[in-house]
Amino acid sequence: MRFYEVMDTFTKCGFASVTIVNSYLIFLTVFHIKRVTGTYKAMVLIFSTIGIMFSSWELIARPFVHNYNKGFIFFSLNTWLEVPQKFLQVALVIYASFYLWMVSLIAVQFLFRYYTLVNPRIAKKFSGKGVGVWLLYSFFCGLVYGSLVFYFGQPDEYSDEYMKEEMIQTYGLAVDEIPRILMIPYDSDGSIRINVLFLILGGLDVAVQYTIIIYCGLRMHIVMTREFARCSIPNKKLQKQFFRALIVQTVVPTILFVFPALFVLFCPLLDMEMHFQTGWIYAALSLYPPIDSLAFMILISEYRRVTKELLKLIFPDKPRQVANGSATLAKTG
Repeated sequence: MRFYEVMDTFTKCGFASVTIVNSYLIFLTVFHIKRVTGTYKAMVLIFSTIGIMFSSWELIARPFVHNYNKGFIFFSLNTWLEVPQKFLQVALVIYASFYLWMVSLIAVQFLFRYYTLVNPRIAKKFSGKGVGVWLLYSFFCGLVYGSLVFYFGQPDEYSDEYMKEEMIQTYGLAVDEIPRILMIPYDSDGSIRINVLFLILGGLDVAVQYTIIIYCGLRMHIVMTREFARCSIPNKKLQKQFFRALIVQTVVPTILFVFPALFVLFCPLLDMEMHFQTGWIYAALSLYPPIDSLAFMILISEYRRVTKELLKLIFPDKPRQVANGSATLAKTG
């Protein structure tokens, strides 16, 4: 199956769903939710907004990836924008940056929730000017990752020639006519090319975020197990809900994107024969923002309660009212 031919549908569905779901989450958080406050409220709003931006940018970048033997090509399927090839190449880089930006924001949320439990004084530093600091940190992580993709993934004569025949046979595309990023770690004589530095440094960027997430997640679990007997029941319940929401925020992109991406990124190092349209991982990733927001609203009980109240206002229980009215008339008669 030529999966790239249905990517447009996945991209548009992802954009529509995340726009609706995240806009609703933002609406509830701003106007109705009372227990998500302060710094964490800012984190929820920023993360939801970035999710919409991410899906919107995917419509422009239209990313796809193909693995072939000892290399892979990250290219754009955008055919509706009449812009220079360089613009869409940069669009691909920005798309890659968005992913690391989002993962690093999740790491920041884990840090904040951890210090809220064990050291509220440090947690207060995440507010005020601290918002700018952690937002800049997460943006910087994404910027570093995107810069590595751009610098080490520039096409050259060898990489284009290596992918030329494969792209024509699989997609009917001339490799030098499409916006592309190429990663081929080995030269024709088997020597290591500079591309391999992206795999090392980019992998380190991702590893830092997951180290923060795993460490804080384990520590939070220990604290909640040992210390929550001292907390009031409402606070205990809310903290557990926040923790579960953070776990979902981490597990979903890890399953949908990180594990498959490890295959895409590191298989070329094995120098083995392969021929895969691995761009399906971007279709999976497009589902992440709406799934994340839905899970958050389901796990935090206040969002469920407010949603039920809004649904009752929109769809009042008229049959019951009529039945009650009939019963009253019968008694009067």
